[in-house]
Order: sequence, then C-alpha cells, then structure tokens
Amino acid sequence: MLKRKRKDLGGIPTASMSDVAFLLLVFFLSTTKFDVKKGLGLVLPPASANADKKVKLNDDNITKVWINAEGEITIIFGDNEETITMSELEAKIKQIITENPDMVISLKTDRKSKYKNMVHALDKLQAAGAEKISLSTN
Repeated sequence: MLKRKRKDLGGIPTASMSDVAFLLLVFFLSTTKFDVKKGLGLVLPPASANADKKVKLNDDNITKVWINAEGEITIIFGDNEETITMSELEAKIKQIITENPDMVISLKTDRKSKYKNMVHALDKLQAAGAEKISLSTN
C-alpha cells in the first residue's frame, strides 16, 4: 500500500492575525485624542406643576436683543429700536431691568452669526442681572 504524499499548497498563516488586529486596535484607541465638546453652563428652572399652560407675556415686559450676522446688536424695547455695541449692552440692560424688574430678555441670533457673539451677549446679560432670558436662533 502506497501512501500518497500531500502537496504543500502554501499560503499565509492566519493563526496570529487576530492578535495583530487586537494590538493595532489597542494602539490606535490609546493614542487617539477625542474632542470633548463643552456646552454653556446654565442653571435651568425646574418644571412647574402647570407646565401645560402657556403664559402670555405683556409686550411691555419683553425686550428683544437681536444679533445679526455681522455681530451688530439691536435692542427692541417697546417702540424703541436702538443699535448698540457689545460693551454698551450690559449698561443698557441693567437700566432696563432697574426700571422693570419683571422684564424678560429675548436673545436671538442670526443663523450666520458667530457663536462667540451669542455667548458674549449672554454673559453680558447675566452680568447685568437679567434672570429671565429666552434664547433663540433663526
């Protein structure tokens, strides 16, 4: 009885392929830096028991602060419309809140406006003592 010889087909050994893949995975995960996005630190009020009811605000109690795409600030207070700079915003809002403590500030920014303009304006509003702030984008 003759034994047949097996032909060696050759090829790439794949026994350690999973080990190499695991080491590459560990290497790339340990050397990659992940961006951590930070949001705005705001303290939101708790939900009220009658949150289903919509509150209608008097137009005299709303001041609209509009930031356009170029970063220019317009304040609409009653029938008055005034364009001011970022440095004048805090003093103007402080004056408005002193006259009417129930004032709600509506901060709206243009979609093309820079994010830092909205953040600086929000900081100025909070520094002026505004507690009732509404944020919105177009």
